[in-house]
Amino acid sequence: MWRTSCGCGEEGITQVDVYGNGMTVGLDGLRQAFQQLYAIGLGPDDAVGDQLLAMIKAHNYVPRSGEKAYKRALVREYAAFYREKQQNR
Repeated sequence: MWRTSCGCGEEGITQVDVYGNGMTVGLDGLRQAFQQLYAIGLGPDDAVGDQLLAMIKAHNYVPRSGEKAYKRALVREYAAFYREKQQNR
C-alpha cells in the first residue's frame, strides 16, 4: 500500500513496494497522478499502466529494466486508491 512519507512538496514522496520484496521506492507525484486519472474517470481496469508509468517517469527515475515491475506496482496501487475513493463517495 502507498503512504506519503515526507513534506517534499504539497503531496510528498509516496513509498511503494515496486518489486514485492518489502523494500520501498520513493515516488514523487504519485498521488497527484492517481487523482488526475480518477478525475477523468479512469478506473484500474482501463489499461492505465502505460499512462501511469509515463506520468511517474516525468518526475522520477525508473530504470528501463524495472519498467514492467513499476507498471504492475502502479496499477496495483492505483486500484487500491480507486477502491478507497469509491468507498468514500
